[in-house]
Amino acid sequence: TVTFYPTVHAVQHTQNASIQPLCIGVCFSGTLPRHLVHGVVPIQISVSIAEEYSSFTTPVIESLALNGYPTSEGSISENVCAQPSLHVDIPITFLPLPSNFNPTDSCHWSRLLEQIQNWLVNIPSDSQHWSWGCNTFWFAFVAAYPDFPSGNWLMWDARIPLQGQFIEQWLED
Repeated sequence: TVTFYPTVHAVQHTQNASIQPLCIGVCFSGTLPRHLVHGVVPIQISVSIAEEYSSFTTPVIESLALNGYPTSEGSISENVCAQPSLHVDIPITFLPLPSNFNPTDSCHWSRLLEQIQNWLVNIPSDSQHWSWGCNTFWFAFVAAYPDFPSGNWLMWDARIPLQGQFIEQWLED
């Protein structure tokens, strides 16, 4: 058993607080004998919250198969019919936008940009969400830094290419 202490944020204009999502990675050491693997390997994970909070909130577990995660040479994962990332339900963690999101405030766009970037670099680049996510990232980037490529702007994660319909057209204009 491992205990985590996630960040808690006050909800503006209320007496409430929200627990921020945790991203927890689970890796598996060792290897399995091939004769034991029949397409899938069931994994059981339990999550609970302290009893005094359980009447107010419930943990929800979402999974994301990391196809393309580095594996040792000749690993079984290359030979098992894994669910392709095109069919994995990837939650879009930055949507819906908060009700107090102000599209005329570059600070709001900067916060959204950070959330999109964190989400984008953690999804498989061959997923159905990648292209859409890149365009969404660049839209938010330009909203946060409207003088781009001139002016001052923060460097983005190098794993996000300067590509996509929106940003390419922005740079042409």
